[in-house]
Amino acid sequence: MVAITAPSSVDQIPLMRCPKANAGQAGAAAIPCVDLSAPGAAAAVAEACRSVGFFRATNHGVPAGVADALESRAMAFFALPAQDKVDMSGAARPLGYGSKSIGSNGDVGWLEYLLLSVTANSVKISSLPPSLRQALEEYTAAVREVGGRVLELIAEGLGVDRALLRGMVVGREGGDELVRVNHYPPCPLRAPGDCGVTGFGEHTDPQIISVLWSNCTAGLQIKLRDGRWAPVPPDPESFFVNVGDSLQVLTNGRFRSVKHRVVAPAEGAGSRLSVIYFGGTAPSQRIAPLPQVMRDGEQSLYREFTWAEYKRAAYKTRLADHRLGPFELRAASSEPAAADPQPHCSSGTCMPQQQQQVAKVY
Repeated sequence: MVAITAPSSVDQIPLMRCPKANAGQAGAAAIPCVDLSAPGAAAAVAEACRSVGFFRATNHGVPAGVADALESRAMAFFALPAQDKVDMSGAARPLGYGSKSIGSNGDVGWLEYLLLSVTANSVKISSLPPSLRQALEEYTAAVREVGGRVLELIAEGLGVDRALLRGMVVGREGGDELVRVNHYPPCPLRAPGDCGVTGFGEHTDPQIISVLWSNCTAGLQIKLRDGRWAPVPPDPESFFVNVGDSLQVLTNGRFRSVKHRVVAPAEGAGSRLSVIYFGGTAPSQRIAPLPQVMRDGEQSLYREFTWAEYKRAAYKTRLADHRLGPFELRAASSEPAAADPQPHCSSGTCMPQQQQQVAKVY
């Protein structure tokens, strides 16, 4: 396999402190699993979004071969020489092929990726290898339907019209849907102690929801409400759903976007491949708490904004910043934030957290 290349050297990739084994196992057990075909799926989805902001979705109806075909063709693409990959897709600005550098604000991770816009199940890069493009379009059509079903279940769980949230995202003319293919090859950097090499730094997703698939290689972690980082065991037969910042606002904080990050595979491990569908709405869509979910006398926690306004603001922030802060009318929670018992690695080989987390957010 061709090694990923970028202006930064391997020793400039930041490190992060990883969960200890026992804490990680307990955290992983806290990740909800929802059978999308079960009679009580709407209530289970709503509870998962309320308690964790993240869940594993099973019985989603997507044949395993759809993701398998995309994995095979994406790995073949990432094995090409770096210049060929750039020539085929263009350098990420922000769409296209990127390596190590994430955006233009200094954030780096041990990964390479394709970030593509989606319209009517088509990816907007005609020069990709035809087999990869076909696999992406077949996968995207399937995962958009999963996202649409999840949005219907979320709406039902909130007690609003099932079509309300789906209509903001899936198939909407002018909608802002993206698909991102992340490749994390094994990293030769040896991390000290219980530190790991940053694949993708901690962040929340700004859209309404994100739907993720990954291969068998681990690395994804989510931050629980008590501040612990929980590893997410890989499950190629399932999808994983994140609550995004926009859904947090639409529910007036009832559902909370979840911070997540990726630890790069160690040398000798297999490559990690993940594919994320981001369900964003049209730039002109106004985002504010839905009147249907507000109780009598309940005050909005957020000022109204458009998706275009929020996206512009998010692009100017650091990856780990609290991007919703400038849009809050009052504290989103009366409870103090939990201290992080597993901060970023403080050894001499690690970069300060402030330097690690500077990034443009997609």
